[in-house]
Amino acid sequence: MLKKQNRLTKRKEFAYIYKHGEKTNSKNLSVVSVKSKKKEPRVGFSVNNKIGKAVVRNRIKRQLRDILRRQIPNLKQFQNFVVVAHPTIVECDFHKMENEILWVLKKGNLLNEQILDDS
Repeated sequence: MLKKQNRLTKRKEFAYIYKHGEKTNSKNLSVVSVKSKKKEPRVGFSVNNKIGKAVVRNRIKRQLRDILRRQIPNLKQFQNFVVVAHPTIVECDFHKMENEILWVLKKGNLLNEQILDDS
């Protein structure tokens, strides 16, 4: 589970990120990011009703949370992120989802520079 200081929970925070953030897309998900005043990176998740029933949506959110929980030290500081799942994410297994999130974060230049050099 994500630490409390790394979570986005309020509707206003999500709305601000959607309105002012930069979007990076892939086939199965999008990441919207915006600069923040808080040092710790904060992450929120959006899984639409079109994706499936509640069991499927909750499984996808749990998997996304776990992937990003392990990536928190690698994310840029002073950033807020919203991960938006597309309906095609249902077909992905955990490892494909993890690779896609890392690819989108690299594409959007949202990882620390030292992490990018190691890849």
